[in-house]
Amino acid sequence: MAIPDLHCPYHHKDAFDFLRDAAKEWKPTKVVCLGDEGDFHRMSVHAQHPDMLGPKDEHSQMIKSLKVLYKLFPKVQTCISNHTARPFRVAFNSGMPSLYLKEYRDFMEAPAGWSWQRRIVIDGVVYEHGEGVSGRNGAWQAMSQNKKSTVIGHIHGFGGVTYSNSPFNQTFAMNAGCLIDISNKAYAYGEVYRNKATLGCGIVIDGVEAHFLRMK
Repeated sequence: MAIPDLHCPYHHKDAFDFLRDAAKEWKPTKVVCLGDEGDFHRMSVHAQHPDMLGPKDEHSQMIKSLKVLYKLFPKVQTCISNHTARPFRVAFNSGMPSLYLKEYRDFMEAPAGWSWQRRIVIDGVVYEHGEGVSGRNGAWQAMSQNKKSTVIGHIHGFGGVTYSNSPFNQTFAMNAGCLIDISNKAYAYGEVYRNKATLGCGIVIDGVEAHFLRMK
């Protein structure tokens, strides 16, 4: 099961119920979080909405939300991603040495079963956040570059699965969408865009069959 971008605490109010129901139906043996499980809006280098929570309250609300996710899925392999890495970038840009910094599990207050890495490979399928690709064909670009079936989040729109066949094998590219609340001020920048977030998650069976589950 591939959980896409939640951006807690700015996730969709039905996100956790949706994930709970999907897990109950599909009974995944492994769970991957594709990254951006937290938003860290107040640590962004981009313009920040003046009506948003302050950094301390934002973190507190994020942890409160994530603890629901941790209870649902106590063992998760998680992709390092641009939003969750924001505290590290702030520290790097300020010249702070890494020896002063906490690990992901510590500042995310995650259980021991959660781990973070850049890319995860399960049954020959690559799971990654999706940085470095974009647009409708972002997942396809990642698959082509990895030369393996690939599942990404990051892009938010264009959720779905595309298969590619050759005389030798079949691969697929999945954009698992996201689970954000597009009405939140954190996403005010997207009001001008016609293409909106595709809500859902991903299921991969034995590394060869992929499904995008749309949140209705």
